[in-house]
Amino acid sequence: MVKIKKTEYGLMDIPLSCSVFLEPALNKYVRTIAPLSRDTKKFIHEWNRALIDILKTSLYSAHLGAVGHKIISRTLNSDEFPTRCVESARSVPLHSLHYCIRFSESMNFLVNKLKSNPDIKFVDFGCGFSPLAPVMMAEYNLNTDNVYCIDNKPEIIDVYSRVSEKLSGRAPHSISWADAKSMATSGNLNTIVAMGVLPYIALDEQVSDLKFINAHFPNFLVEIKYNNNSDTAGENVFNLTRLQKLRLSVENTQTLETTMIQNSLRYLHKFMCAMPDKRYFLENDRSLFLSR
Repeated sequence: MVKIKKTEYGLMDIPLSCSVFLEPALNKYVRTIAPLSRDTKKFIHEWNRALIDILKTSLYSAHLGAVGHKIISRTLNSDEFPTRCVESARSVPLHSLHYCIRFSESMNFLVNKLKSNPDIKFVDFGCGFSPLAPVMMAEYNLNTDNVYCIDNKPEIIDVYSRVSEKLSGRAPHSISWADAKSMATSGNLNTIVAMGVLPYIALDEQVSDLKFINAHFPNFLVEIKYNNNSDTAGENVFNLTRLQKLRLSVENTQTLETTMIQNSLRYLHKFMCAMPDKRYFLENDRSLFLSR
């Protein structure tokens, strides 16, 4: 029997992969996703260059596993490495498609909110190394007092802030979820984007957070995971019964349900157009989106 070597992940490997593979995925699926400006794409390119430049230093090597070291070394060796991974590496095409749809939908959401209210105060909950908040701040010249980020790993926030400051001379304010709730209650935060973070939180806590978001954030775009097949469902995933209970427990149910269906069908359409021969999205945990 051939023994399969277990992949070693460091603290920063997954957020690094999300950011590095985002750029080539945006190019590959450009006809499928919400359109992004040339300035946004240029910022993402420079963001990844700065991110790798900072992570390659000895100061952060202890937080990188085998995958992270490979991404950095191969990308430094060839600018085409991330593109080749998005084209054919195992699982990367699938995950990078999720990254670019999430990012483009989040940008589209925030830009539309900004058009209707130039004074939005938003937080990226579970930011990782995503350039979402920094690019919004840079491209739309937002005041730093209106842009916030949350990540529960201080090492991640340290790198995130360094990269942002290197590119723009400033960085979004880092706060905790408790801080965000206090600020939202007092009216100092009115918009939240939470992509890819809630599924890492226990279901009971997710429900509590969703109730709070619905009650105190006028604008939100939130991703949860749904799977009604107990044989394939992952942890912290909503099934039909849990989802129905969630719908019954929040206000504005009709608005939330209708918007969730519209958002999720649009996401499904984009996914299937980009990968028409893949049934992973239908057969496993799928993303559902709540927004207002």
